[in-house]
Amino acid sequence: MTSAHLASQRDCRGGFDYEPERMQRFRFPEWADDFVLTRELRSPADRAHLRRRRESGELERVLTGAYFPAEALEPLNPEQRHLVVMRAAALTANEPLVFAQQSAAVAWRLPLVGRLPDRAHVSAPPQGGGRSTQSLIRHTSSRPLEIAAIDGLQATSLARTVIDLAARAPFDTAVVAADAALRRAAFPLSGVPRTPLTRDDLRRELLLLPRAQGTVRARLVVNFADARAQLPGESLSRVNMLRAGIPAPSLQAELRGASGKRYFADFSWTWARLIGEFDGEAKYSDPGFLEGRTPHRALLDEKEREDDLRLAGYRMCRWNWATARDPRALRALLLRAGLTPPN
Repeated sequence: MTSAHLASQRDCRGGFDYEPERMQRFRFPEWADDFVLTRELRSPADRAHLRRRRESGELERVLTGAYFPAEALEPLNPEQRHLVVMRAAALTANEPLVFAQQSAAVAWRLPLVGRLPDRAHVSAPPQGGGRSTQSLIRHTSSRPLEIAAIDGLQATSLARTVIDLAARAPFDTAVVAADAALRRAAFPLSGVPRTPLTRDDLRRELLLLPRAQGTVRARLVVNFADARAQLPGESLSRVNMLRAGIPAPSLQAELRGASGKRYFADFSWTWARLIGEFDGEAKYSDPGFLEGRTPHRALLDEKEREDDLRLAGYRMCRWNWATARDPRALRALLLRAGLTPPN
């Protein structure tokens, strides 16, 4: 990563040393034009026009002083809506913001499970960092801070973001994000800084976390995280297998079908001759998984793969999001499929 994407900002105030000149380079990106900001309305006619657009439902207030086209908001998923809130906060703030916690995860496009906060989360120095407001939740910290520039926003580094979630967020939320962050080394995303991350990187970041701020919880997440979980639903399934007392599966193990072809399975318990597959929509819609195939072709390939593995003596068990979220349902499904602890 170049210094234009990630800069270590450190000073005696606890890791923050903002550079206003540097901020100006990405403070007003193209997406800023989507917003209407009340502080930019110069005349009574402008304010009256805003009022009419708001009353007609054309504009929706995102934050105090920031409006966004309602038609553009309607189809957005929770992560995309939270990103709109973050952008509005950045545009209306009187000082540069460094997004943290779930907000930083949204900036890094890490998958999140559970409800996103209504307000954006930011990191602030312990002295002069201000208080939380109706628009922002501020987290003060004296830890050295690395700042990443992502599409016109500033956020905590990828490692810092994962450790902050691991220390504060629910275990399943943190693991889903941590698995995805570790996976970035092999599967980088366009539009975010290329940041290969390893477990050792997370452990180094963990050493900077004060002992009273969730180090035990964070260490559990770091030790459990695994880049081989390729989808958020697979990560959530791993968490709920642990909660349900299911023996730990092998992840992405190479198995041979009756034809001699080699396949990789989401989950496998070879001693039970059982394969587990999380069936998320991405397998039949994400270009990264389709690899140039049509969804119909991908479905046919999956059926042929399953038939080949069954002929080799494996049993196949599939589940969806509803089951992945429910430890009891997942346990019951796997036991019905023939999973029993090894002798």
